[in-house]
Amino acid sequence: MELIQFLQQFDFPPILFLMKGVTLLGNFYTYPIYLIISYFILNRKDWLSFLGIILGSWAVNEALKHGFSLPRPSEEFHLVSVTSSGFPSGHAQMAVVVWGWFGKHYNRIVPASVMIFMVGFSRVYLGVHFPHQVLGGWTIGFVVLMGWFFLKRELKKKE
Repeated sequence: MELIQFLQQFDFPPILFLMKGVTLLGNFYTYPIYLIISYFILNRKDWLSFLGIILGSWAVNEALKHGFSLPRPSEEFHLVSVTSSGFPSGHAQMAVVVWGWFGKHYNRIVPASVMIFMVGFSRVYLGVHFPHQVLGGWTIGFVVLMGWFFLKRELKKKE
């Protein structure tokens, strides 16, 4: 709570606007948009890989959120509305998966890492996640992403 209170003391309209915009990049409803755009950019095999990791990570996140059912910070700190439980942060997890996938695919790890950090940071700033929930989301996202790359590599060996 102390970190959230500290960050929210910098609640100026431009910063709040920026944080709300950044958090939208990790919003569940933006993934269909990413998939539609990437359909026209990626080859079929890469697009199916991207679709697969998004669906797989989403399923893992849903299972963990329902399994743990851990609370979020008090609503008095929420600067955006939320409905599900707090652990793991789905925004943070999916940011690692989506931006990590793109970062590796396009060899742009640094910009991808910045996006991953900013999405997770925005969740704490907006008061909807404790820092450990974001760290958990990042960790689970990393495990899913590395597992996906490992599986992809193993399947490629068998071709």
